[in-house]
Amino acid sequence: MRRVDPKHYTTVYYLTDATGFKEFKESWGKVLEPRLSRIVKEIPSVEGLRVLDIGCGRGELVYWAARNGANDVLGIDYSRHAIHLANQARKHYPKNIRKKVRFELRDAKKIDFARGSFDLIIMTEILEHLYPEEQEVILRKISNILSKNGLLFIHTAPSRWFNDFTYRFWCYPLSTALVTVNNFFTGSNYNSLEKYENIRTASHRIMHVNEPDYLSLKNLFEKSGFHGKLRSTNVTVSKPALSWKDTLFNSIVYLNPLSYYPPFNIFWGNDFYSVLKKV
Repeated sequence: MRRVDPKHYTTVYYLTDATGFKEFKESWGKVLEPRLSRIVKEIPSVEGLRVLDIGCGRGELVYWAARNGANDVLGIDYSRHAIHLANQARKHYPKNIRKKVRFELRDAKKIDFARGSFDLIIMTEILEHLYPEEQEVILRKISNILSKNGLLFIHTAPSRWFNDFTYRFWCYPLSTALVTVNNFFTGSNYNSLEKYENIRTASHRIMHVNEPDYLSLKNLFEKSGFHGKLRSTNVTVSKPALSWKDTLFNSIVYLNPLSYYPPFNIFWGNDFYSVLKKV
């Protein structure tokens, strides 16, 4: 079965390229980078739960779940470099956190835990790294190992439709016009957006083999026997609201907050998240 070769997910990648590397190096995952800090607000309470983080990377969310009351947290990843970094971070946490946390080198397509092993399963920014056939296999596996009332939390970015259409033909041209006018009349140097050609990095071109869109996600969830509302945060693209100009910019360029919900997020949402239940 096709997959992105795990050799690309190296220590160098996790410590110089993958989002949040600066915060990880400074705090060993205790401080979440701004994007992840926004995303975790949408994750259901982990208090007292058995949690599985699929594609855990450096382990930030595993430690976050343990710190927020989960009883047992397992992080799996098929990159041995990721698991090594996650285990390196362990010594920087108190004993009560360490005893609740485990990391295993596993390909998610081959998980074989007992039925009902987990109450909450987390997949953040993983689906875009998986080919369609991989996604289907993993969601079937997840359905088997979730407890009766268990939940699956998924966050994925970027949206293919947003990048290839909305950003290219709406966000970038509109941003350029607004910033040009603002800087001309105010003499300030308010920053515009990256050109469309530059929004995907070299790593994205290798790893993002299947950037989703609103309809592909809905079809995937329904086909796999899950249901839940699809929403967006646009935290992956919105400017930090440091002034009224940032808020106005986000509302015009990204249609925030309308873009958080259907039907606007179908094209204006650059990320999608959902709390899913088994049908």
